[in-house]
Amino acid sequence: MKHELENLGFDTGDTASPVIPLVIGEDLNAFVMTKRLEDEGVFVNPVVSPAVPAGRAMIRTSYMATHTREHLDFALEAIARVGRELEVIR
Repeated sequence: MKHELENLGFDTGDTASPVIPLVIGEDLNAFVMTKRLEDEGVFVNPVVSPAVPAGRAMIRTSYMATHTREHLDFALEAIARVGRELEVIR
């Protein structure tokens, strides 16, 4: 999933865990993207300042062994669609 998110153009930071951050930038954008993904049926968590430096707000995505390929594809498509809509990626 990390590889696929990076291929879409997301900054995923340096992680080797089942929690993959998507660096979004401004706090408001992280909140808007979180809400849009919720509308699309994908649950994520925003992480904003002061938990992260200003301008480095992120969205936490997490994955489990019980997620099927279909679940991952569904999430990836929604994340790509919303990321493009909000101009987080091209």
